[in-house]
Parts: sequence; C-alpha cells; structure tokens
Amino acid sequence: MPFCLHPADDGVLVFGKKVGAQMESSMGDMMMLLVGVAIAIYIVLMYLLTKTIIERSARSISYMKVFGYRDAEIDKLYLLSITEVVVVSLIAAIPLVTAFIAFLVKIVFMRYSGNFVVDLPFDRLAIEVALGIACYAIVAFLHSRRIKKVPLALALKIQE
Repeated sequence: MPFCLHPADDGVLVFGKKVGAQMESSMGDMMMLLVGVAIAIYIVLMYLLTKTIIERSARSISYMKVFGYRDAEIDKLYLLSITEVVVVSLIAAIPLVTAFIAFLVKIVFMRYSGNFVVDLPFDRLAIEVALGIACYAIVAFLHSRRIKKVPLALALKIQE
C-alpha cells in the first residue's frame, strides 16, 4: 500500500487503508504507464550521455586499437568506469528521491485531514536500482558495438 496513516487510532488506520486502496485502484494503470515512460526517458538519457563520452574518446579508442588492445579490453576501460558511476549514482540517489517524494506528498496532501506517511519499502527501492542497472546494461551493449566500429584510421588523421 503506497500510503498509510499512523496506527494511533484503529478507525484512522482503516480510513488510511481505504484511501490507499482507492488511490491504487484509481491510478494503478496510470502508474505502469508512467514507469514505462520513465524507463524510456532513462534509456535515451543514458544513451546520449554515454554516447557523448565515447565520441569524445574516439581518437583515444582508435589509438588503443592501433597499439593492439582488443575490443573487450577497450570495453572494460571505458564502459566499466561509466558503469561504476551509474551504479553509485543510482544508489546515492535513493535518499534524495525518498526525501523529494516525502516533500511532494506533504505539499499535495496539505489540505487533507490526517497524517500521510510515505512508506517506500526496501524491496521497491531495490527493484528501482535493479531496473536502472538493467536499462543501463542495454545501453552499454549498444555502446560496446559502437566502440567496435571506431576506425583505426582515426588515429592516423591529423588533429586540427
């Protein structure tokens, strides 16, 4: 249940469960749509950010190929460092997102009588991080193909 009231009074708790059940039945399908849109935006954003990093490093990648590095080694050097930053960012964002959601709930339900407490279960937060990592894995796979396509001739071109 997304929201619950303090269990000080059983009547209040029952009312809170009813409100939570009503919100879930009213907005349940819309929330799945929002999750889908958020995933699409996340994938596009991660793709564009990592694409910029790889395009700026194209000459260095080409030099590495000339010096005999294999594509798997280049992937490790570039994609592993980006992956570490993505995972740390996802984990570090959890307290910020939790505080922001609590703030929004406080503002949205300011005029309602009752005390709404934001309950974000650990398993939902773990699913959020796992989903973020899975989406990034798709992006990393696409960029590993992009790294393989960096031409060796780029290292030989005169830098202007």
